[in-house]
Amino acid sequence: MARKIGSRYTAHQILGRGSAGTVWLGEGPDGPVAVKLLREDLSSDEELVGRFVGERTALLGLEHPRIVSVRDLVVDGNDLALVMDLVRGTDLRTRLERERRLAPEAAVAVVADVADALAAAHAAGVVHRDVKPENVLLDMDGPLGPGNAHPALLTDFGVAKLIDAPR
Repeated sequence: MARKIGSRYTAHQILGRGSAGTVWLGEGPDGPVAVKLLREDLSSDEELVGRFVGERTALLGLEHPRIVSVRDLVVDGNDLALVMDLVRGTDLRTRLERERRLAPEAAVAVVADVADALAAAHAAGVVHRDVKPENVLLDMDGPLGPGNAHPALLTDFGVAKLIDAPR
């Protein structure tokens, strides 16, 4: 069942659920996107919404090949959503659960990609604060690297920082 997110996006299918909300496969004016719809209890917290909107510039300005880009932030009624580039693949946690381990060359490539993403974020003054396998996406459409590793992209910038911030 399709769900309208703001005036520009439609969420079609759930891709996954996390502690902060649900990620949907969506459609926007420029094609497919991932839409992270925050939990209703979070989106109804006025202070959190204010901090979330305040982080808009940093999140939208964070552009790097190893970072999942945030394209838009939607605050509409009870909906609070991040609209991001769609990465076709899986997260590192799922891959490790399925395969138990990565080849050493692939592990080094994934860590190098994540380190590259973190260096770029830190240079832009953005702190992730929630680096974990679930927040590392493996891009199945990207070129294979050492050890047949798919490019690793870091996602969920700012969300953990905003949720965990002192009140």
